[in-house]
Amino acid sequence: MRYVERETGKSLSAIAKDAGVSSTTLTRPVNNPDHKFSVKQTTLEAVERVTGIAFDGFRTGKNTSPERFEVGDVAPENKELIPVYDVAASAGHGAVAEYEAQTHSLAFPPDYLKRLTSSSPGNLSIISVKGESMEPTLLDDDIVLLDASKTNLSYDGLFVLRFDDALHVKRIGRSPKRGHITIISDNRDLYSPMEATISDIQAIGKVLWYGRKV
Repeated sequence: MRYVERETGKSLSAIAKDAGVSSTTLTRPVNNPDHKFSVKQTTLEAVERVTGIAFDGFRTGKNTSPERFEVGDVAPENKELIPVYDVAASAGHGAVAEYEAQTHSLAFPPDYLKRLTSSSPGNLSIISVKGESMEPTLLDDDIVLLDASKTNLSYDGLFVLRFDDALHVKRIGRSPKRGHITIISDNRDLYSPMEATISDIQAIGKVLWYGRKV
């Protein structure tokens, strides 16, 4: 849970609210390891769903990465192939999406995808991230899994957005101004939050998961 807290830049109480569980469900076991209660599997799955951070690597003692398949390959049994596109969403000053060719696919277990979203795998895609504005949550050259069916900016979360003729990956927050949203960069030392009219922003999809080179 400390890892999830650090990677998302959000408090455990905020994560608990997003996941629909009480804040003490997450904070009590972390703040008092000797407490008799532990975090339930269903709670872990809820946290995994709203943060996009998989717990599989912690359960097995090692991190596992999705297997790569080339364009045109047939999906292996019990796997869903999610297309990876040659598109970069800026976590900086903006990147223009000049190319949208599929380069390859990554294989995910269907059950794992169902824990992330109820959407069809056909709505999912993967693109890369460029820039430093979302550090420490997202780093330059990370990849993100998008759900194109989730474009309602009334909900907080990480989204890939199109504005100023460029793609950006940003955190969305509520604005006190009606008809506006707050666009947040997690690297607040370098990037200040900005207000934008919802009609000026196109949501490409919500970020469900990210992958990182090691």
